[in-house]
Amino acid sequence: MKILHLAWRNVFRHTRRTLITASAISVGLSAMILSNTMMNGADKMASENIIQYETGHMQIFAKGYYREEGIFPLDTIIEEPETIIQHVRTHRNVAGVTERVKFQARVNNGVDELPTLAYGIDIENDSEVFRIAQSVVDGAFLKEREDILIGTDLARDMGFAIGSYLTVITKDRYGTYNANDFFVSGLINTTHPLFDRNAVLMKLEVAQQLLDLDHGVTEICVRVRNSAQLASAQRDITALIGAKYEVYTWRELNAAIFEISGFKRLSQFMIALVVLIIAAVGIVNTMLMAVMERIPEIGTLKAMGFRNNSIVQMFVLEGGIIGAFGSLLGCIFGVLMSLYVAIQGLDFSQFFGDMDVGYPIKMIIKGEIDFLTILLVFLFGVVVTILVSLWPVRMATRLEPVDALRHV
Repeated sequence: MKILHLAWRNVFRHTRRTLITASAISVGLSAMILSNTMMNGADKMASENIIQYETGHMQIFAKGYYREEGIFPLDTIIEEPETIIQHVRTHRNVAGVTERVKFQARVNNGVDELPTLAYGIDIENDSEVFRIAQSVVDGAFLKEREDILIGTDLARDMGFAIGSYLTVITKDRYGTYNANDFFVSGLINTTHPLFDRNAVLMKLEVAQQLLDLDHGVTEICVRVRNSAQLASAQRDITALIGAKYEVYTWRELNAAIFEISGFKRLSQFMIALVVLIIAAVGIVNTMLMAVMERIPEIGTLKAMGFRNNSIVQMFVLEGGIIGAFGSLLGCIFGVLMSLYVAIQGLDFSQFFGDMDVGYPIKMIIKGEIDFLTILLVFLFGVVVTILVSLWPVRMATRLEPVDALRHV
């Protein structure tokens, strides 16, 4: 207790120096917390967008389709989806199943043409898995045969509005070009940039006729009740439907996105770590100054019987107190900034516009606070501070009492 009391008094002997050093630590740690909160939020938003609009929790393909998914092969489709859907619905963890046709197309407004991704959706079952119907912000969901839904961004880019006519041009499964005129019945505004900027949605049977697929579909999408048991559901459904089909989870289908997330997390962490290293240099400087200023005091303590271990303990406690104070400040500032990001969000659209950032999210990010990470960051700050304090302390332990007392 005596050593702790001495360390506490020594730390606040030079209050301004202590505050500057602690503030340097707090900047690095608060940057770590804020970047982690933003990346957590971006990952969560991306995951929700993928599940709610793009894939569901799982997708079923005909064997071999996924290897060529980037070119949207129409010769490897599920020919009899109803049989598979009936089997899948029997699983206890399945909350909804729907079928889709996904294909490449071009949209023409009479003057300009734009490549898009087209979806044929089952309007009766699509809401079991996806939130397309709830995303209609103008007009109405698909009702008539020639109705089509487009995103608000695509409507803006091509000059479409409710009641506009557009032409969809594509190739059928045999390579023949087909074109069909559609009536814009509704505009959708999701949080998924793919659907708002680059997708058109029509009735499933219309897409099947346009592509000459009969009753075939490119994919069957599944929503589960308990996502924690997704892996076991995947195994069970694979066994139910047989070897002619392949089942992938949403994470497997979007592995590249989460690899990007890992790299971004690492880069942001490295930037914050550099700031912390700079702060650590400040701590070393502070402790060196403390040792040099107090050489006569150290000599006096040694002459009074203080051992080297006690001297080391005192200086390490000083470094630990500065580290704890700086880490606490950093966590407080980091949490306050994270709360703002989690509640209000940050809008980067004015800086990046419609730029593709590799995530299926728009440039409005709401953070997700991880309190375990905050605790680990606090401990990390304290431990780093204690470790970097050890080198200057070695100077104090090498001093002989007589030499230290003579030091001016």
